[in-house]
Amino acid sequence: MDQALHWFVVLSSGEVSAQEQSDFDRWLAADPSHSLHWTSVLAFQSALRNVPEPAAGQALRSAAVPAKARLSRRRVLAITGATTLAVLCFGGRKELAALSAGLRTGVGEQREAMLPDGSRMVMDTDSAVDIRFEEGMRRVVLLRGAIMLETAHADAWRDQPVVVDTSQGRVQALGTRFVVRRTKEEGLLDSQGLSRVEVLQGAVRVRPHGVSGEGFTLTAGQQADFDLDRVSDVAQLDPNAQAWIDGMLVVRDRPLAEVAQELARYRHGVVRVDDDIADIRVTGVFPLGDSDRVLAALERAFPVRAERRTRYWISLTRAPEKKSAKP
Repeated sequence: MDQALHWFVVLSSGEVSAQEQSDFDRWLAADPSHSLHWTSVLAFQSALRNVPEPAAGQALRSAAVPAKARLSRRRVLAITGATTLAVLCFGGRKELAALSAGLRTGVGEQREAMLPDGSRMVMDTDSAVDIRFEEGMRRVVLLRGAIMLETAHADAWRDQPVVVDTSQGRVQALGTRFVVRRTKEEGLLDSQGLSRVEVLQGAVRVRPHGVSGEGFTLTAGQQADFDLDRVSDVAQLDPNAQAWIDGMLVVRDRPLAEVAQELARYRHGVVRVDDDIADIRVTGVFPLGDSDRVLAALERAFPVRAERRTRYWISLTRAPEKKSAKP
């Protein structure tokens, strides 16, 4: 099934070479189970395409609110003021830096950019970076979100190292293609944030800001988290984790709660999942550019109902059981 999902991403990219098509044909014919898994993927994706567009402008559901549950306007203003003060005191600089970044993407937006040296960068949803090619260094500062960087090798830039900096440390490319992601931001109660690096090709050197020396080297097929003091959780790279670069989310037997959490990154508002359906197992390839259609497809395939309280608040609850809980 992992191979079938991989081939669906490749063939849906719109840039399939003759060699890739030939490799796919050989894979499909190599084993009868390949054909069965491929048919299963196509069937679910067909259901996804056939889901009608959701009705525009969902009406806000009105519900009676007990008087004791209502906040006075004064209390709301007081809470808002306190929250704003906290943000300005602690996170204001970080947020202002992201807002003033040289390149940004909005929620649900992805963007590809070519850097001055010819390197290719893909920005994920809600990301912000500064490009600082100066002082003999090709430097990218990741302020928020995630990027994929594919380094160029032009002779004119060969002596200038390529680095990606986050609040936690520096990732130096060693002739490579890699992803850097801010996975946990600094907070009021926990000032220690967390970043992750995923090496697709070549190698990288990771050096947390609080560590001296050369740093830790990761090679193709590895990923790791790092904070200010150490590199941790070195593991084998998830082969489907980078499908977002092609605008897709590939999931293989993952809980519905995790799928919803990932989709929520690509839309404004909240997507919450009731506890009694959170562990439903999901497999599929989903377009990140249309999360409404993905939610509607999940409704068709599983005993799930998407309750839209507003366009910015969706609750996934249990629906009456369908004939099958699998696509």
